[in-house]
Amino acid sequence: MQEYKITQFASDNYVGTHPEIIKIINESMLVTELPYGKDTYSIRAKEEFRRIFQTDCEVYFFATGTASNVVALQAALRSIDGVLCSDVAHIAQDECGAFENFTGAKLFTIQNVNGKIALESLKKYFNSIHPIRHNYPKIVSLTQVTEYGTVYTVEELKEICAFAHAKSMIVHMDGARLANAAAALNKSLKELTADVGIDILSFGATKNGALLAEAVIIFNKSLIKDFEYIHKQSMQLFSKMRFIPAQFLAYLKNDLWHECALNSNSMAQKIANGIKEIKNIRLCYPVDANEIFIELPTAMKDEFAKKYYFYVFAENLLEKTSLIRLVTSFNTNSDDVTELIAALKRAEADYIK
Repeated sequence: MQEYKITQFASDNYVGTHPEIIKIINESMLVTELPYGKDTYSIRAKEEFRRIFQTDCEVYFFATGTASNVVALQAALRSIDGVLCSDVAHIAQDECGAFENFTGAKLFTIQNVNGKIALESLKKYFNSIHPIRHNYPKIVSLTQVTEYGTVYTVEELKEICAFAHAKSMIVHMDGARLANAAAALNKSLKELTADVGIDILSFGATKNGALLAEAVIIFNKSLIKDFEYIHKQSMQLFSKMRFIPAQFLAYLKNDLWHECALNSNSMAQKIANGIKEIKNIRLCYPVDANEIFIELPTAMKDEFAKKYYFYVFAENLLEKTSLIRLVTSFNTNSDDVTELIAALKRAEADYIK
C-alpha cells in the first residue's frame, strides 16, 4: 500500500475547512436565492464587512486570491501605469503573469527586507523612475503577512501609506493572511487597513479555514467606478455566488477568523521554539505569524522529506544547505507539532551519524 507523506505543514492551503464554514455552505446550497450576488447571503456579508471596518466600504466576492489581487489592481490601472511591490510579492512571483496579462501595466519590484518593503527603499526606487521613459507609478502593493512570514506594524503601514498618498499613489494590500497579522499584533482588521490608509484590500479567508473565499474591499470611493463591470469581465461573478459570502458570514461571526489565526500563530511559535533546540537548523526570518522558514543541511532535508511534504525555496549547492518553509493552520494541534519536531530531530540524528 502506498504511503502518503504528511502534508499538514506544507501550506495552510492544503488543510480542510472549518466545520462552522462547512455548515453554512451546506445551508446556503439548500435554499433558493437570487443569483449573481443579489442573494441575502451577499447582502448580509457586505453589511458585516461594513460593521467590521466601520466604514461604508464596497465589497466584491472572489473565488481565488489571484483574481482578487489582479482585479483590485486592475480597477485603478492603465497600461501606462505601474505597481511598486516587493520582489517576492505574490503578484510578481506566484501568479503566472496574471497581473501583466489582465492589466497590461508594469510591476516595479523593490528588494525586500525580511519580506517587507522598507520606506527608504520605496522612496529611493520611486525617485529612480523616469517620467515618460518608465511607466507612471500608480500603486504601492503590500503583502500582509509577507511572503516570508513577517508582519508590517501599524507604524510601518502608516508611513508607507502617507508617502504613497503624498505622491498621488494609492495603496493596495494583499491580505491573504491578514487575519494572522491582526492576531499577531493584537489589532483589529480595521486598524491594519482602513485606519492606516489602505485604499483597496484583497481579503482572504481561504488560508485560514475557509473553503474558497476571497473578497475585495474598497475603502477609496474613487476606485468603485466600473468595478462591477471589471468583476464580471474577470469571470468572478458567479450565478450561485451565495456560497462565498456565506463563508464570510461564518468566518466573521464571533471572530472565528481570530480564533483560527491565533491557533495557527501559536502553533508556529511552538515549532520555532522547538527548532531552536536543534543544532543544525537555523531560523531564517522572524516567525511573526504562521510561516516558518528554516535552513538545514540538504542531506537532513532529504531525510525529513521522506515523511513530510514541504516547499523548498532555495538550494545552496556550495554549502549543501536548503531553505524550506513550514506553515501552520487553523487545525494544527500540539500533537502535530510534537511529531514534527521529533521528525526533525530524527533527521538530524541520522545526519550526524
